[in-house]
Amino acid sequence: MKTQKIFRIIAIGAVIALVVGLSLAGCATTVPIKSVRMPTINGMDSIKNLAIKDFENKSGVGGTLGAQLTQYLTDKVKFTIPSTGKFTIVSTTDPNADGVFFGELRSVASQDTQKQNSYKDKEGNLVYYTTYTRAVSVQFVYGVRSSRTGMEIGVIAKQGSTSDSSLEIDRLANSLTLARSIVDSQMKTLQQDLVPTIVSTNRTLMGETSKDKTVKQLMKSVQELVKNGSYEEAIKQYDDIAAKYGSIAAGANANILREAIASDTAASARMAQLDSERSGLADKAVKNTAESLNSKLPSGAIIMIMKTSSTEINMLNDVVDQITTAVVQAKKLKVVDRANQALINAEQQFQMSGNVNDNTAVSIGKQLGASYIVLCWISGASSSRRLNFRVLSVETGQIADQTNFEI
Repeated sequence: MKTQKIFRIIAIGAVIALVVGLSLAGCATTVPIKSVRMPTINGMDSIKNLAIKDFENKSGVGGTLGAQLTQYLTDKVKFTIPSTGKFTIVSTTDPNADGVFFGELRSVASQDTQKQNSYKDKEGNLVYYTTYTRAVSVQFVYGVRSSRTGMEIGVIAKQGSTSDSSLEIDRLANSLTLARSIVDSQMKTLQQDLVPTIVSTNRTLMGETSKDKTVKQLMKSVQELVKNGSYEEAIKQYDDIAAKYGSIAAGANANILREAIASDTAASARMAQLDSERSGLADKAVKNTAESLNSKLPSGAIIMIMKTSSTEINMLNDVVDQITTAVVQAKKLKVVDRANQALINAEQQFQMSGNVNDNTAVSIGKQLGASYIVLCWISGASSSRRLNFRVLSVETGQIADQTNFEI
């Protein structure tokens, strides 16, 4: 019973604190002013093909807990980094890798403590109880190393701690759960460490200082529009209130909302500009691919160019058409007519299944009299797109050439 009473006291206090906090937070209305934040690690714009190395625990810290947390860190980055859509993820042994993401767990510690406390009950008797606490701390680093130079482009150090307390030791969160919560918190900045991101800074709208009840009610109504995201209508009404009643707060709030709308547009435009700085790369990729085929394959060879499963099929359609035209115009190689039904059926099958079977491609090539099969696909997205092609010898079934270009 004593333990239950202590729990009730703590719970009531927590609820009161939460209610007070929410009340205070609800007093002010904020709007986001957006901007583009460049990645913390300088030089990431040169990394397109990125390999992700498993996290390491070189010192063997933390025993079993350290091993489990190291795996959790690895799983975390291998999910988060590809989700940015800014890199083509490749194997750590891929010669086309521009950089390697690496990480190391430096320390993880868990400590249990207990403290005896007391309080007086209604009869004035001193009642003792014990509070159990489990504290966990974690330190780790991660960064990117250039595959070309072997030098580190940048390293980020992370550390954090957390704890759990209870009147019953069996109710304490386990050490791994607490350590994972630290990793989750520290990894929130992983994306902005590696790629440009749109961030927001909240601006607080001014409160009406006038004692005029009509003005206060009007300002309150406009505030609801802001909360619902109806910025354009809110600006109109704030302007009306400022003009009619001379409200300084209304005029200021209208300007803040204008700034918020402008910042949204500007941030989106800046992100688009960063992506479009690759403009012209598609033409260059087409030219390089055609030149590579013409220079590496024997004159007069019959080639079959096939489109396979890709992240951006519409772009691939256009690019393959351009490659075909460029090769035909060079008059060194002969290209299987892309209107051939067997070729069309094979491409559709590959694109629907996502499974590119080299043996199947070679078999189709034999049917159509091709000497070489050129498999083309686009990987990555946005600023991380790559045009990939693999050349298969129909005679041997072996890879004759394979490379990729930015697009």
